[in-house]
Amino acid sequence: MSFVKARAFFVFCIGAMMVFGAVSIQAQSSDEEESEFGQLVDEPGVEVTYYTCIACHSEMIIAQQGLSRDHWDDLLVWMVEEQGMMEIDEPERSEILDYLSMHYNEDRPNFPRP
Repeated sequence: MSFVKARAFFVFCIGAMMVFGAVSIQAQSSDEEESEFGQLVDEPGVEVTYYTCIACHSEMIIAQQGLSRDHWDDLLVWMVEEQGMMEIDEPERSEILDYLSMHYNEDRPNFPRP
């Protein structure tokens, strides 16, 4: 293969990588826009839950759990007493507990699937 042909092939490959890379980045960007709250179910209470919890850990920690409302409440107490989390004031605390007990309860209706 001549130098000119090799160079043209190289330029073509670089161009193709740039085009397909841009398409991949655009598709990834669209997915991120659709899932502002990561793995969490986008229902009432998700915003306060998401932004309160991700201050310390990933939303995947939440999505992997399956706890009753009482157990979620105990976990919040433990996080304050043992992990140094700030106390969550009302009405946010109740909103978070309502959300968690509805969507991440013992039945685990929203357990993440690959």
